[in-house]
Amino acid sequence: MIRENTVKSKLNAREVTIGSVVSIPSSLVAEAMAQAGFDWLFIDMEHGILSLESVHSICQAVNTTSAVPIVRVPWNDPVYVKQVLETGALGVIFPMINSPEEAQLAVQSTRFPPDGIRGIGGQRAMGFGAWFQEYLEIANDLMLVVCQIEHIKAVERIDSILSVPGVDVAFIGANDLSASMGLRGQREHPSVRDAMRRVEEAARKAGVVMGCAEPGADQAKGRIAAGYRFVCVGHDAGILNSSARNIVSQLRG
Repeated sequence: MIRENTVKSKLNAREVTIGSVVSIPSSLVAEAMAQAGFDWLFIDMEHGILSLESVHSICQAVNTTSAVPIVRVPWNDPVYVKQVLETGALGVIFPMINSPEEAQLAVQSTRFPPDGIRGIGGQRAMGFGAWFQEYLEIANDLMLVVCQIEHIKAVERIDSILSVPGVDVAFIGANDLSASMGLRGQREHPSVRDAMRRVEEAARKAGVVMGCAEPGADQAKGRIAAGYRFVCVGHDAGILNSSARNIVSQLRG
C-alpha cells in the first residue's frame, strides 16, 4: 500500500518534526536510527557515500518503521530526482537553491505531468505496478520539497524563491552560507545571523516551513523555540562516534 507522508501532514498542521541524517551505506544502521522515533530520516547522497542501491535498501528498511524517508540528491538534477523517487522516498532535499528558476525545476522534478516533468516508471514507489493508477493520482501531493538556502545569492533572492508554488521547506545551510559570505565556519557571526533572519522573515511571509540542521538537542530546542519546524539533529556517523568517544572517555577518565 502507498504510505501516507506523515511529515507533510504534520507540517501542514503546524507541528514540529525532527529528523536526523543517514550517511552510512547500511540499511541496518538506518533501521536502528528510524527505530529511535524520528519523524523523518534525511538520506544523504550529497555528502554521504551512498549509491542509488544503498538508498533503495535504506528506504526499504526505514519503511518498516513510522519514520519517513527523505533523500538529499547530489544536485538539482531531474535525473537524480526521478531515480530516488522510484525507491519510495517521500521527499527530496535539494542543495544550493539560489534562484526561483532553480526552485521551480526542483518542484517540477518531483511532479508527474502536467504539473511537472517526472517520468512515469513502475518501480518500488508504485509497488512495482501493484498500485500504479492510485500512485499516479496522489504522488504529486505526497512529495515534500525541501530547498536548501545556503548561499548569499539565495538570501538576496529569497522572496522570489519562496514564492514558487510547491516549495514546502526553506532549509538553511548555515555552514555553506557563512562560507559564501567569506566567513567560513563562523555560523554565529552577526552578518550570518542577519542573513538567516532575512530567510526566516521571508519564510513567515510566504507561509513556508523553516528547516535547519543542528549538532545536538540543546541547539535544536533553540531553533524550535524560534519557529523552526523541520529540524535535523546530528547524523548517524557523528552520533556513533560521539557515543563511542564518551564511553572511552568515561572508562579512561
